Amino acid sequence: MTGQIRCHYDVLGIERDADAAIIKKAHRKLALRHHPDKTVSLNEQQREESATEFKLIQAAYECLGDPDERKWYDEHRDMILRGGMHGSDGADGESSFLYDVTPYHFSGCYDSYDDNNPDSFYSVYAECFECIYNGEKDGFISEGNIDLNDMFNAHLSEVSFGNSKSKWEDVSAFYSSWEAFSSCLSFAWVDIYHLNDIREAPSRRIRRLMEDDNRKKRKAAKKERVEEICALVRFVKKRDPRVRAQREKQLLDQAKKEAKGKKDAEERKKNREIAKQEWRIQQELALAEQEATDLDAGRIRLADLDSDDDYDYGGKGKGRKKKKGKRRGKNNKRNDFDSEDIDEVDAPVDVTDTSAAEVENDDTDALEVDEEGNDSTPISDDVDVDDSGSNQPDNDVDEDNDVEYDSMSSEEESESEEEPDSWRCECCRKDFKSASQFENHAKSKKHKEKWKQYEKKLQKEAKKKAVEDLMDEIA
Repeated sequence: MTGQIRCHYDVLGIERDADAAIIKKAHRKLALRHHPDKTVSLNEQQREESATEFKLIQAAYECLGDPDERKWYDEHRDMILRGGMHGSDGADGESSFLYDVTPYHFSGCYDSYDDNNPDSFYSVYAECFECIYNGEKDGFISEGNIDLNDMFNAHLSEVSFGNSKSKWEDVSAFYSSWEAFSSCLSFAWVDIYHLNDIREAPSRRIRRLMEDDNRKKRKAAKKERVEEICALVRFVKKRDPRVRAQREKQLLDQAKKEAKGKKDAEERKKNREIAKQEWRIQQELALAEQEATDLDAGRIRLADLDSDDDYDYGGKGKGRKKKKGKRRGKNNKRNDFDSEDIDEVDAPVDVTDTSAAEVENDDTDALEVDEEGNDSTPISDDVDVDDSGSNQPDNDVDEDNDVEYDSMSSEEESESEEEPDSWRCECCRKDFKSASQFENHAKSKKHKEKWKQYEKKLQKEAKKKAVEDLMDEIA
């Protein structure tokens, strides 16, 4: 131990029931007074005394500022002030195997953090933990055990407290082992009833009650010992410069990791935006290319569409005119039919030499003439031909056919004229580019409903007009 042990409350000049705010205020006031930067103008002896006082102020605030440490300090304050030597020789029912660690809960037990100083932080606590383990080992052997490997906390001998140059792996292994400390002692010295008392018990029930009481006392004592050692480990670890340096390093690494993660996230977001823009451009180009392909395909298909499909696939013309070649073909066919029939009538008819195709064509043409509503009859093979090469029935047919064909040609010429560019539905007020579209629209349910409304409207207008005309006549 270094120096005289002083109470933390006396060092800060506060009462034992002071709250956290009072403790903080007293510490700040004294720390500003005894801080090394404030004692530069003092002589060397005064600076040393002020530095010692500043160290005690810091130790008192570290202990009383932590609620757990303050509670433990309040419970063991008298023992700490006495130096904790009451149990070292087995007095007051304590065993000599229990090394008293109470004085080591005081920051004044070490002088500095210099490895060469025998009273340094590392030297004092290395000796303390070694004495704790030796007490456990001696107690285990005194209880009749021979093999130390059977001692379940024998692994504590494999770790050492080290010094300021120890690796963090060794320091971490030391604290991990001691934070899980558990005593291997039996704590038989805390028994209320000794062996002779138990043997002289009047009944087995009383004997068992005595054993239960002893078992409870041993369990409580062991628990208290374990808590005492674990509290010491926490106290030392909190003030270990190596742990503080490692914690700062971890915080720094964590901050760097978070900054890197944030930067990577921003970079990923930026890359996603770039990729999205590139994808949009590619999609627009692909869409434009597809539209151009569809436009070309539509232009190519125009020649293969039916005459009643007037949709403008190319986008330049309003509508496509109907083909006239088919109807012209029909006219040419009928004209050819006229000339051929006249030649055949003038010449002798040979039924056997007529081919099936010609008969079929003649029958078809004759049926077309009947459909027009004329009274003429098709040319038959029963007509008699006179010696001059002509006959009267054939002349009648030719005259009727001439009239019929003239009327048909005039009708077809009128039909072959240019059809309107659009078809309009007045009741729906819509325009269509082809007759097929108009027909499909006329069959729709919506058109029929509109047509009924349109008819009613026309009827009303007709009645109104009739009334107006009647009034005009009366006037």
